[in-house]
Amino acid sequence: MKIKPSLYNITIAVILLLIILIGSMVLFVNPDKPGVRKSPDMVIEQPAKPAKPAFRKDGELKFLKAGSNTVVSSIEIEVANNDAAREQGLMFRDTMAGNAGMLFMMGTEEMQAFWMKNTIIPLDILYVDSERRIVSIHKNTTPFSLDQIPSDKPALYVVEVNAGYTDKYGIVVGDFISF
Repeated sequence: MKIKPSLYNITIAVILLLIILIGSMVLFVNPDKPGVRKSPDMVIEQPAKPAKPAFRKDGELKFLKAGSNTVVSSIEIEVANNDAAREQGLMFRDTMAGNAGMLFMMGTEEMQAFWMKNTIIPLDILYVDSERRIVSIHKNTTPFSLDQIPSDKPALYVVEVNAGYTDKYGIVVGDFISF
């Protein structure tokens, strides 16, 4: 014996099927959520960290004892001989080799003053006159300091080395440099 479905039963079954279908679409399909694939426009890139300046060997500088011209020590130097290079100096460098330094060629012999803005490593700063005689030394300068570090006398050159270098090699005011 066959049971004939009534119109009422068919309507109820269709409504239940529609409710189940709509409910599952709401649960499993979210039109606000982007799919797994991302277009190139949607990729968010992190800004690149600026590269740390690398040491560039431009030459060699020797420290000479006053009176005897005996070589006390020598370093590899990077030369800062234009405004941009002098302004950059040793800023943003984490380390510097023990036998390295920077020679600033100032262009005019006059009173000079440096600071340690954005300079991470402590330095000894030597001011040198046109005869290449060391006229003042500031030892173990404070990293990141904005305080002026002036020369005691007019200087044409400035040499920066790692803090403690001048004590280690006995370099004093009156000694000379040669490059």
